Amino acid sequence: MASVPTKLRSAVSPVCSRMKSAVPATHGLPKLQPQDQSEVPEHFTKPVKMMASEALVETMVRQKVSTVFGIVGSAFMDALDLFPEAGIRFLPVQHEQNAAHMADGYSRISGKHGVCTAQNGPGVTNFVTGVAAAYWAHSPVVVLSPEAGSMGVGHGGFQEVDQLPLFKPITKYQGHVNNPLRMSEISNRAFDVAMSERGPTQINVPRDYLYHEGMYEIATPRVVEKGSGGPQSILAAVELIKTAKNPVILAGGGVTMSGAQDEVSELAALLSAPIAVTYLHNDAMPSDDPHYAGPLGYQGSQAAMYSIRDADVVIALGTRLSPFGTLPQYGEEYWPANAKIIQVETDERRIGLTKKIDVGIGGDVKLAAKELTEKLKTGGSLDCDENRAERQMKFSQLKAAWAEKLDSITYSDVESSSGRIRPRQALRALKKGMVPDSIVSTDIGNICSVS
Repeated sequence: MASVPTKLRSAVSPVCSRMKSAVPATHGLPKLQPQDQSEVPEHFTKPVKMMASEALVETMVRQKVSTVFGIVGSAFMDALDLFPEAGIRFLPVQHEQNAAHMADGYSRISGKHGVCTAQNGPGVTNFVTGVAAAYWAHSPVVVLSPEAGSMGVGHGGFQEVDQLPLFKPITKYQGHVNNPLRMSEISNRAFDVAMSERGPTQINVPRDYLYHEGMYEIATPRVVEKGSGGPQSILAAVELIKTAKNPVILAGGGVTMSGAQDEVSELAALLSAPIAVTYLHNDAMPSDDPHYAGPLGYQGSQAAMYSIRDADVVIALGTRLSPFGTLPQYGEEYWPANAKIIQVETDERRIGLTKKIDVGIGGDVKLAAKELTEKLKTGGSLDCDENRAERQMKFSQLKAAWAEKLDSITYSDVESSSGRIRPRQALRALKKGMVPDSIVSTDIGNICSVS
């Protein structure tokens, strides 16, 4: 179906003016935290006549969406035309896969929803790879996928393809708008689930439904507060840590997502425990933290691997313990087969899934790390205090040995073309020149893994 004609769009402009009332004049971004009830728009509290596309965009405004990635297509032109009024930037890309990857990266950096949209059929199917990457990265990406018009489904309608099965294995929730009046309800749920369950969701809409006019009330976002974990599992973890002679912390992507770096650092300082980070999550902890050992897994740090190899208790924080991330490396089988494992993970279905564990804590890693530290401080003596100085010396030696080895393989006298530098040398120079809080994006392959 073509975009709404100008004369019809003027008929729905009062709804656009409602959006304007929610946009500060200073910078054009949605104002989503009203100071009092008088600032809440009417259509947030009771049904108001509007188009379904407007209900969708109003829902996005209420969910604090400010950026959408994609390629323009006729399937969602009506909603797209409302984006400027709603304070939403639309960033066009050259290929839909780029939009999904950009939404993933945006959500990782900002902590907000990453939203992507495209033309029904071939545009939407190009999202699959990017959404799969977001799924395993636990990124709250929301896929807005218009589909063939409702009257053309099953008849070979325009660019018809059954889009829902394609995304079923790589999404936390799929909302199919089976009635246009449910536009805000279903869309809002997709945004809520993406954030609460940390993963992609899909809003699938027959393209003709976007032009439906009716009485719409914009759904309210639901924020589900999570705790530190069950009291008994927290206590069990505390008792296990108290008896540890050589505890090691393994920090995963959940530490980044919950902003738990300070809490993890405090726990590590209390225990004088090395902090290894999981594969592809080098940013889980600052590299200048005195207890930072580096990443495990492919092309990882031997200081981290040798530290965790000798652990008797591993405190895994915010990680699903990916099998690939703990594979042998440099000819070393470093995962400690006899160590006790404590796993803190917000997705309870991931606890104990890939590794045998002794204590599983389903909760927010920031709160869990804080509570573990507080209880350990007041819970009596720690066995690891007895050999603290010895462990600190050994850890310093491991880091120094790894730094020396990196130098040797980076600057060794290996034959190279005159006037050229080796990839490791380039990467090492880049590392030394980066300023704090730099963002590095890599492709795949050995050189990028080394970086």
